[in-house]
Amino acid sequence: MEVVSLNNGVYLLISPKGKRLFCFVSDTCFRYFTPDTGHSYCVTSFPPVSEGVVVEEGEAGVIFSYEGNEVVIQDDLSVSASYLGTSYLKLEPRGHQEAEQGSELAAKEGHGGHLSTSAKGGIRIEVNAPVYGLGERTGPLDKRGYDYVNWNTDDPSAHVDTFKSLYQSMPFCMAHRGENSLGVFLDNTSKTHFDVNKTDPDAILIDYEAGEPDFYFFVGTIQKIIADFTLLTGRSQLPPYWALGAQQSRWSYADAREVESVIDGYREKDIPLSTVYLDIDYMSAYKDFTVDPNKYPDVKQWLERLAKESIHIVPIIDAGVKAEEGYDIYDEGIEKGYFCMLNGEVYHNEVWPGDSVFPAFLDPKVRMWWATKIKRMLDLGFSGIWNDMNEPASFKGPLPMDVIMGEGVPHSLAHNVYAHHMCMAGAQGFALAAKRPFQLTRAGYAGTCLYASSWAGDNQSIYDHLRMSLPELMNMSMSGQSYVGVDIGGFGGDSTPELLTKWAIASIFNPLYRNHSALGTLNQEPYLLKGDYLRGYRNAVMARYEILPTLYDELFLSESNGSIALRPLVYNFPEDERTHNENTEVMLGDSLLLAPALFPGQSKRSCYFPATFLRVEDGTRYEKGDHVIGVDLLDMPLFIREDGLAVFAPKGNRKAAPSSTLRLVWGGKKARCYHYEDEGDGLGYKKGEYNLYELEVSEEEGVRITPLYEGFKSRYKKLVVDVPGGLHMEEDLS
Repeated sequence: MEVVSLNNGVYLLISPKGKRLFCFVSDTCFRYFTPDTGHSYCVTSFPPVSEGVVVEEGEAGVIFSYEGNEVVIQDDLSVSASYLGTSYLKLEPRGHQEAEQGSELAAKEGHGGHLSTSAKGGIRIEVNAPVYGLGERTGPLDKRGYDYVNWNTDDPSAHVDTFKSLYQSMPFCMAHRGENSLGVFLDNTSKTHFDVNKTDPDAILIDYEAGEPDFYFFVGTIQKIIADFTLLTGRSQLPPYWALGAQQSRWSYADAREVESVIDGYREKDIPLSTVYLDIDYMSAYKDFTVDPNKYPDVKQWLERLAKESIHIVPIIDAGVKAEEGYDIYDEGIEKGYFCMLNGEVYHNEVWPGDSVFPAFLDPKVRMWWATKIKRMLDLGFSGIWNDMNEPASFKGPLPMDVIMGEGVPHSLAHNVYAHHMCMAGAQGFALAAKRPFQLTRAGYAGTCLYASSWAGDNQSIYDHLRMSLPELMNMSMSGQSYVGVDIGGFGGDSTPELLTKWAIASIFNPLYRNHSALGTLNQEPYLLKGDYLRGYRNAVMARYEILPTLYDELFLSESNGSIALRPLVYNFPEDERTHNENTEVMLGDSLLLAPALFPGQSKRSCYFPATFLRVEDGTRYEKGDHVIGVDLLDMPLFIREDGLAVFAPKGNRKAAPSSTLRLVWGGKKARCYHYEDEGDGLGYKKGEYNLYELEVSEEEGVRITPLYEGFKSRYKKLVVDVPGGLHMEEDLS
């Protein structure tokens, strides 16, 4: 094999089997790709290592070494790699893969085979260990035994474990093997296929339908791999504090009066509320960036009044633009050539407005144009933007593969990053308005979290989807998406009072805490509940409002160092095999654990504690191991580690805003945590206007608050320390 050193630490390998490029991007990550690989739509950093790489010719092939990472590439383009002497990767290339015989016929009847389309090429990775990641997926936390297709898909039918594609594509996964875990990212925006120990029980098979192979391989703990991956593609930005409060939505509230009746309903039943969403019916004839003046007269003044009441309104924006002469968005886009094209003509399909066209978001000029329209909505007084139908979804069949979506890129390569670029445009709109972004998206790709948060699309009001939401969100989080959530109560179908209440309890750690339901279903606003269902839902929201400071802390740390907020137990207890496929419990940060009821009629459940935990509600102590716990509607199955510390809001807090009381909930043994303080909104924290503290509590030394960074005048006037079921201490800080 011939090896040619190119500029900036990249090496060209020429073998009888083809050409490949190689480079280290850190001591624990390398890239393996082809000379024909185009630019990335998501990689934001990690330039190649240009110094210190050692290249040797050996009997086994060409050996690249850097800081303990040794990669061997053979003449057949297979790869083996070890870190500090321990093997972590064995890779074989896979050539063209034909679709299974009869797969097209099976697909017509609604059945999908293992490989429903032909693959241009791929790789085989020898590994059999718990596999996490792959973003928004059905099925259990450990993905072994399943296969998935990365192709953003709007499918409103009830999602089940066998679904291969949902709204987002995340071609990234990790095989958990302790300090030598393996992370794999295929930066290819075409339709890609991940077979996780299904066809071959000893291997992960990864194939791509078009484009070129562009692989990144990571080694380390799963915590380090996630941090490195998000450093590569972009990390979730800190949302405004209000976005962590309770949110209410429905397709659709008819007008301003109905929105206000929803707000009044929450107030009358003493349930905190931060945000209300406006679905498509707020628009004039479903036209983006319009507000129906008959339904929402004097919208600017209305939004200003609600803002004074700490109610934020977030409107939906769809990817399909109504094709109607005289509509300014359509006229401007036609005049400037800003819509997707097919065979030299503007491409049309049908979405909510009827005849529709689609902005060519891969073109930076189109994104800046769209950003000015987003700014227009924010200047009216809307607090955020909700991007939908951006797979892109269409009613008259899927868009042809050769539709051009900007910069000459065809739909076949642009499909999975269409929403990514729509969100990029939205983020530019927030920048123009000088506002901290709050943008929600249904579709996305690796790195979309840099621009927008995600919810898991159109779930159903069924217990299967309540149970599925935990591993689904944990894998989204393990894929670097920090601010995620599902529609509490389910979007499609009719939620029962019991299901709705249990869903509200099971979701208190979800960064997005939104109740949303579909047209034609029973209303599921919580103030319509009665008796214990109402009390249980209110208790869930009140518990949520107590943990807001910890949630805000974890989202800041996520942006800063790549840790994740919503965690599977394996993230905090990686050596405990009992945690490796735990699907019914979830953690927030290092210390808090939630073990909710997930079945109808369930008032008790078995819970595995990977360490000693205390129930926050009453201090009941649970040693490491299996226990039966109460999960009645009025129970709060929230626990803190015995050696844990977390920042809570004062009891009875009803505001999605920072408090002047620093309340620490402590497990009783020596513990520490980080705590972050800023204005709660705005962009000042980007300029250093924040405080970061290390908090420590022990019986011997009491409370120690160590400022690690001070750039903001602290609001704290009171310190409270609570040990569940025990110590309560208060101290004046003013």
